[in-house]
Amino acid sequence: MGSSETQTILRRKASVGLQEHQARAMTAAKALRLTVAKIADEIFDMSMSVIGIVSEKRDLDGCLELLDEQSLLAALDGPNRTRGGVVIGADIVGGLIQQQTMSLVSAPLGDPRKMTSTDAAMCAPLVDALFERVPPQLEVKEEQAMMSGFAFGARADEARILSMWLEAPEFHVIRMTLDMAGGVRQGQMVFILPVVEDFDAMSSDAGAQDADGDPEQAPSLSDAVLSVPAELRVDVCKLTMPLMDLEALKVGHVLQLPQNGFPEANITTLTGRVIGSGTVGQVEGTRAMRLKQEPIYASQPRRRTADRAGLDLPEIEALPGTKQRSGDAPAALDTSPPVIESLPALTPDAAPTALELPDLNDLPSAEDPALTELPDLNDLPDLATLPDVLPEVDALPELDDLPDLASLPDLADLTKTG
Repeated sequence: MGSSETQTILRRKASVGLQEHQARAMTAAKALRLTVAKIADEIFDMSMSVIGIVSEKRDLDGCLELLDEQSLLAALDGPNRTRGGVVIGADIVGGLIQQQTMSLVSAPLGDPRKMTSTDAAMCAPLVDALFERVPPQLEVKEEQAMMSGFAFGARADEARILSMWLEAPEFHVIRMTLDMAGGVRQGQMVFILPVVEDFDAMSSDAGAQDADGDPEQAPSLSDAVLSVPAELRVDVCKLTMPLMDLEALKVGHVLQLPQNGFPEANITTLTGRVIGSGTVGQVEGTRAMRLKQEPIYASQPRRRTADRAGLDLPEIEALPGTKQRSGDAPAALDTSPPVIESLPALTPDAAPTALELPDLNDLPSAEDPALTELPDLNDLPDLATLPDVLPEVDALPELDDLPDLASLPDLADLTKTG
């Protein structure tokens, strides 16, 4: 037997042993399948399983294709200031919220809604538990370094913001297809993790982070977003001019601006939306703008007694002789008639006299000339001119049609009464 044949046989035996070891070893895919089911049962008291899992490497442009605007997009804070991302499908988010609020998972209805910070807070325990429990189970060094030290960061409003957070040239992409409540809901959860070059440094950094318990805080997504420069524009004033003068404006023309300053300057965005106002002036020779702050009670009404301190109301003193009412409840209105005390006693001489009515002699007399000057009755129309509306006498029926009086009974036959 030659040396080449011996090496071939040894290589085959080694490959068979390696395959058997890999079959028994805990890989990331196997650990995720087992851990998802345990976390769903222990934390959420529900049934959830991984029915499909795909692991691959992609560059940044390839990862941007996975950022679905209708899904929950969130940043992942990793060890050594590494940055990752997670994409959770809308159906999975809805199922987690239903289970935590109603303890019941129902089928999705209608179009998915826009994700909120509340949705991110409800899904964060699942993501944090996965990155906490999966790495200790892994036996492959590369996979352990890939998933160690990550935690849920902050929700991204849109895919563009999450793409700004991802900065590594290459990423591990783990796509899991999840099944909830025995097929009631199905969706995807995608982990986008940066490719680590130095596994030993990552493992030691993750171990030191767990041992110390107070690692160096990596910049969050909110810090990255707030550090983005924002360009604003200040409109110092508004000028009114005829259209003829406006058309005659050319480069080099000088506009007459107000001489008393710019008390009504507006701060606008590049799209023209006004976000504030103030007065433009100078402070120690430098241009400055004093912003006008809207009183807080203009947007938040003050109705309680405790809120009166911030209203800048004048102090009103109580009138002399009045009692200060204690307590916040208003006093009940007293509707009983007032009691009048110490009235003088009435004597017979003080009895009321007859009412002072006006004398009837003051009324106008019937002989008053104003009453005698009545119009003459001769002004009435003549009766001969009235129309003949009475029926003629000849039109009346004859009296011969009346019954004969001889047929009436004799009065002697009537029974005499009384």
